[in-house]
Amino acid sequence: MTEAQGRIVRRNNAPIRPPRPATTVPDVLFACAFSCFTMAVIFFIASFLNDDVVSGSAGKVLARFFAGTLLLAGAFMFALGYGLLRDERSTADHYTFPIILGVIVGAVEAFLFLQTVEQLLFLPLLFLLLAIRPLRRAISRLLFRGSQRQAR
Repeated sequence: MTEAQGRIVRRNNAPIRPPRPATTVPDVLFACAFSCFTMAVIFFIASFLNDDVVSGSAGKVLARFFAGTLLLAGAFMFALGYGLLRDERSTADHYTFPIILGVIVGAVEAFLFLQTVEQLLFLPLLFLLLAIRPLRRAISRLLFRGSQRQAR
């Protein structure tokens, strides 16, 4: 087929270095990026709707500036994670759970920040550890072990 067209396609039967799979760093970066995106949206909306969050026009500008910097930081984290994925950019496993986790962590973190509960601000960030793929797989094996036995 290819010889009839005048081109010879060579196969690579013995690659010197097979492509390495992506690390878990992009998953953590996606979770952090979407927590930044979520917090940016919440802080931006809160700067318009809630007068208790900001005091005066300088407070509103600072809240919107903070939302903008969170958006910019999230965009850079997402771009860095996307670049680190290598050949696995089309694998949904790298996107779905980290993005959902990031949105949940960002919403809880913004809620605690807006309610001025500074003692608990570190707690939602600990849940970002669930974006680490080996830890995520171990937890899913523990949770779904019973359902697999019943299916058989």
